[in-house]
This record gives sequence, C-alpha cells and structure tokens, in this order.
Amino acid sequence: MHQIDFVGPRQIKGFGSINSLHLKDVIGSQVAGNQYIGKSMNNVIKFLLDYWKSHPIPKYIQVDNGMSFAGDFIHPRSISRFVRLCLYVGIEVVFIAPAKPWMNGTVEGFNGKFDEKFWKKDTFSDLDDMRIKSQIFYQSQNRFYSWKRKKQDLKAMTPKRMLRRDFKIDRSNIPLVAGKIHFIRIVDSNGDIVLLNEHFHAGEAYIGEYIWATIDVASQSLSVLYNDKDLVVQTIKKFEYVIDEEVQELSGDHILFS
Repeated sequence: MHQIDFVGPRQIKGFGSINSLHLKDVIGSQVAGNQYIGKSMNNVIKFLLDYWKSHPIPKYIQVDNGMSFAGDFIHPRSISRFVRLCLYVGIEVVFIAPAKPWMNGTVEGFNGKFDEKFWKKDTFSDLDDMRIKSQIFYQSQNRFYSWKRKKQDLKAMTPKRMLRRDFKIDRSNIPLVAGKIHFIRIVDSNGDIVLLNEHFHAGEAYIGEYIWATIDVASQSLSVLYNDKDLVVQTIKKFEYVIDEEVQELSGDHILFS
C-alpha cells in the first residue's frame, strides 16, 4: 500500500505559495514527492504517471477525501479522474474517514519530517529551486529508510508492474474500468454513511462505529462490512450500485510486467 497526501500551502518569500505532494510506501518506507502551485487533480495525475514509469505500481493507494482525489462534491456516483486512473492500472483506492488524518499516519508522519528537517531548515527562491532541493531531501530520506530496513528482508510484489515508458492516456477522458473502490466511514446519528455524495443506510445498530464499504465496479454493487466485537468481519448490508456508464475490461497490455 502507498499513501499520498498534499502538505501546504507554504509561502516562499518573494514568490508565493507552494504545495508539496508526497507519496510513501507503507511497508518499504520509500518516499517520493514534488511541488506545485496548487492542489489540482491534474498535478496528482501527472505525478503518478511519471512515478509509475520508474517505480512499481502498488495494489492499494490510500488517500483523504480532498477534491484532489475525490473530485466532485455534488453529483452522486461521480468517480474522479484520479480514481479512474488508479482503476485503469489495477490499483484499488482506499478513502480514509473524513477529518481523520491519523488514518494516513505513514505519509502524515513524513509530512511532519519534511516540515521539520527540510522546510524550516532551508530557504527557497522559487518553485524550481524548491523542487531541486526537495529531490535531494527525498533521496537522503530513502537512503536512511533503506539502511534502517536492510535486515527486514522485504520482498517486492510479483510480478512487478510498471507503466511502459511510452504509455499515454487522455487525462481529461479516462475510461471507467472494472475494479474496487474502498471507503472507511463512521456511521452517523441517522445510521447512514456517505459515499461519493450519496447516503446509504448502514443501520442504527452501528451509529458511531467505523465500517468499511466497497464499491465493486464490475458487479455494480456496494458492500458494507463491520468488524464485530469478536474481530469477525461481517457483511452487514449490500446494495445495488448501478453506474450509468460503460465499464471496460482491460487486457493488461498497457502495463509492463517484469
């Protein structure tokens, strides 16, 4: 699993505000990042496409519910371009519970280290200057994490999946493909949860409890699961989840397996 998050904005004197997008591998602890003027989804998509051409694609990506990832906050069953891209390359997206940044603790912890050991210890003239210096910082952190975990004998997933160097996609019109989208949610005082701008009734018995909900794009279904007092995961509700759009099946030829 990878976690990604924006940190900022931060102000560069004489230049303006910048935001840092960070990615961290939850198990291997390797990090990557870049800086941008805004927190747009276009920036997220470009960053990930570049990253996946030189680094393995994970099974899961975990994010918060910001517009950079979730997109539309109005229309029900609106699947963002970020989610579509992840599904397109075979990743399952996990949205943490709203306003619970500790659930993304791995990347949030790195954000704090970035602030303390980089932002507050250096000065920057503009965006390009910060980008150059930040890459040196990320590399130093990765060397440290590699040394720290050298005795853990971590192994990469097989087969390793990466985008071909010549991979291209229309970023404004990413097709919807089969896959799963996950959500961690707290059941509200009405017994409801909200997913992609739509309420679903989990039940009054679960008010105040955390649940896990999964949209299966291929089967057009929504499953709501709960971890009971005996730590047994139970499916407590299942809904039809019709998406008014063609769902494509991909062969995998657009991914490089090595």
